[in-house]
Amino acid sequence: MQVAVCIVSAHNEVYQQKMRYFDEGVGEASSIVDWTTLPNNHKDYVPVIYGSVKKKRAAAHHRIKSQVFDHARPFVMLETPLVHRRADTIDHGWLRVGVNGFLWDQADWGFEHMDPTRKIVEPIEWRKKGDHILILMQNPGDASLRGADIFEWVENTVIELRKHTDRPIRIRPHPLPNKQQKLEQLKQKLTHVTFVENKLPDNLRPLYEDFKNCWCVVTYSSGSSVDAVMAGIPNIACDTGNMAWPISSTKLDMIEEPYTGDTKLWEQQISHCQFSIEELRNGTCWNHIKQSL
Repeated sequence: MQVAVCIVSAHNEVYQQKMRYFDEGVGEASSIVDWTTLPNNHKDYVPVIYGSVKKKRAAAHHRIKSQVFDHARPFVMLETPLVHRRADTIDHGWLRVGVNGFLWDQADWGFEHMDPTRKIVEPIEWRKKGDHILILMQNPGDASLRGADIFEWVENTVIELRKHTDRPIRIRPHPLPNKQQKLEQLKQKLTHVTFVENKLPDNLRPLYEDFKNCWCVVTYSSGSSVDAVMAGIPNIACDTGNMAWPISSTKLDMIEEPYTGDTKLWEQQISHCQFSIEELRNGTCWNHIKQSL
């Protein structure tokens, strides 16, 4: 099995360095390639790409990722981690690593090959009390939305929640300042809920501030759903790509009785969805995911 690390798919040096670490962990079977389009012999390789695929964007790193996604399976995708990540940096010490994707229902995570001793999260202790409901928005147009309009989703979600609860609703926008006009329009429509200030670079609000006294988090496919459940806050997930899907409620009418059941299997599964930089370099990551290729 020959591996082709598509360095062009990473658009900055920080991400490219992580790809080099992955190449190091694979060893002699791997090579770093500067493909901008798929070569004729691409089927001789397992491509490795960095980051999600945004097909409508013309930049070189999106073009090669789109071609790999459509025509070069199986491939390996490196992405932002879920555990041990920070909102104020792109230089995380971990990477999410999946085969053929980066979402829960999209990727092959190698769950049938799990190491029973591997665990990178603490056991979850569900919160039994709380006041407000927290809706976590996502970056408009993000690949994890798979075409969903985050503004429409938030508006419809608030309307539906109001049929089942009178709890205060707090909405946390994504910190990247995209589509501000649409956000302002949403605020004008939803005057009976609270929007928190959360914007890079100067007004980044720590997530834990909104987790205080939170009864339940409602998400589409936000990675912050993982932060919520690890903090013991029940989650309602509205898309099967949500990485907390197996331990979440999936319907808004469950808001007063969200899932607070067993999490042991998920804790083990999520521990096999990402790896540390050291594990990229020493081959631990490769030894796990190659079993799914």
